[in-house]
Amino acid sequence: CLLKILLFALLGKNFPTWEFQFKMFLKGKELSNHIDNSTEVPTNEKEFAQWEVKDAKVISWLLGTIESHLVTNLRCFTTAQAMWDYLHRIYHQDHSARKFQLELEISTYSQGNLPIAQFYSGFINLWC
Repeated sequence: CLLKILLFALLGKNFPTWEFQFKMFLKGKELSNHIDNSTEVPTNEKEFAQWEVKDAKVISWLLGTIESHLVTNLRCFTTAQAMWDYLHRIYHQDHSARKFQLELEISTYSQGNLPIAQFYSGFINLWC
């Protein structure tokens, strides 16, 4: 089940984590070409039919791993690539804004009552 493979649903703010998981999932299914602009939509009728089935799989997985209120925003798009581009444009932060956000989060991050392994993992997640 896809939802058991991907631990995080896209909520907006967690786009980098979700994006990484989703890309790795598609790479494992040999379908990453449906979101990375590496191939064009086939014009041959038979090839298009096969491509369309694969693209529908990617779309269903994509829709199954985002918050339900975000699904409405994607209804006007007909390909996984178009949906991916929209999500990337909306949720991928500008590097300078992300740098500022990370500096702030790192400066306020503390271990508190967390075990060292959990603290370290959280700190590493700030860098990814």
